[in-house]
Amino acid sequence: MKPATCSERQRPGQRTRGFTLLEMLVAITLLAVMAVIGWRALDSLTRSRERLTDHDARLDALKILYGQFQADCEHLANPTLLQGSPVEVGQNRLLLVRDRRDEGQPPAWQVLSYQIDGSTLVRVAAPPVADRAGLQSALLSLRQGGSNAAQVRRVLPDVAGMSARAWVEPAGWQVDTGRIRNVLFSGNAASAVAASDVGTALPNTAVRAVELTVFARMGDGDAPRQFQKICMTGL
Repeated sequence: MKPATCSERQRPGQRTRGFTLLEMLVAITLLAVMAVIGWRALDSLTRSRERLTDHDARLDALKILYGQFQADCEHLANPTLLQGSPVEVGQNRLLLVRDRRDEGQPPAWQVLSYQIDGSTLVRVAAPPVADRAGLQSALLSLRQGGSNAAQVRRVLPDVAGMSARAWVEPAGWQVDTGRIRNVLFSGNAASAVAASDVGTALPNTAVRAVELTVFARMGDGDAPRQFQKICMTGL
């Protein structure tokens, strides 16, 4: 083995060179910048994931709303048997009277209300009733917001407003409760005077469809978007 030369040996008093303070500061600064960039990227990814999850949850709630509304419209009460209109349209409220045919139970009517509570669309269902006196009491209760006996279900959050209308043959779309009753029981679509709730529906008149329009946000900070659902009643 070749002996080390004098130039290869560490000279007396010579120190091993390390990092200078400036180099350490530069390295720490670079690591800090990389850590901030990485944290921001991770935070952006997390926020995007949360936003997508929230958006999907709201879409699922909208689908549930559509499904429930479709089921309610398909079981809408017959005006002739009800001796009244099964649809009432109000400001941020839609009242429906549907037939209940529970197994082992006598036929009954049930009053439902789609309305806005704060910024949430809720479905309020009164207990089923078997007579017209109970029906009028349930209608009055839901017109005033519902009672303790009513079942309240929160359907869709962040709702800015809602509207509804009904297709009544032979007059077409009606957006006023009085006109809906008038078409069903008097046949005069031009008159704005509400007909009596009690009576026999005119021949060839029926509530064929109900439309529900909801203005809702699909995410925090989003502008309200319009969603419409038209359900055929089968009457």
